[in-house]
Amino acid sequence: MKAGRKNLRRASQEGTAVTLAENESIMQVVTLRGSNLIEVTDGEGVKSLALIPAKFQKCFWIKNGNFVVVDASGRDEALESGSKIACVVSRVLFHDQVRALQKSGEW
Repeated sequence: MKAGRKNLRRASQEGTAVTLAENESIMQVVTLRGSNLIEVTDGEGVKSLALIPAKFQKCFWIKNGNFVVVDASGRDEALESGSKIACVVSRVLFHDQVRALQKSGEW
């Protein structure tokens, strides 16, 4: 059995402690658009397109309703310039990580 992307898998399985950086936010997946694009919605209900990096391509399966951490640092500039992709997925959250975030108050 190959151990492809073993560091990525190991990082996801280590502990459930997730900390958010300054420009990161938690969003819920609404629909899958194909070609590494997903439609996500934030807490206020604003929908935007997010890009899934190639490193997540065959390691994590994202379904409708899952939660992801996105880097939305250039979101406003991208939308003003006419680009449809507003953010990039930086982490896929599992059920245990979602529960830990809800309990911690960072949600």
